[in-house]
Amino acid sequence: MWTPIIGRNAGALWKVLNAKGEHNLSALKKQVKLDDKQLYLALGWLAREDKIKFTQNKNQITISLK
Repeated sequence: MWTPIIGRNAGALWKVLNAKGEHNLSALKKQVKLDDKQLYLALGWLAREDKIKFTQNKNQITISLK
């Protein structure tokens, strides 16, 4: 039941990152209008497919496409 929703949300995240480049977690969440659970599930999907990379700079994590 969740798989199609997670896949759709992962696609939305990928499109934002592809069009606008690197984002921090809060900006990405705002762009795609997902709650925390939906955001993290979609990020996990993209991470498992090796589509994104995470970078930590001090206390902030940014996400970008590989």
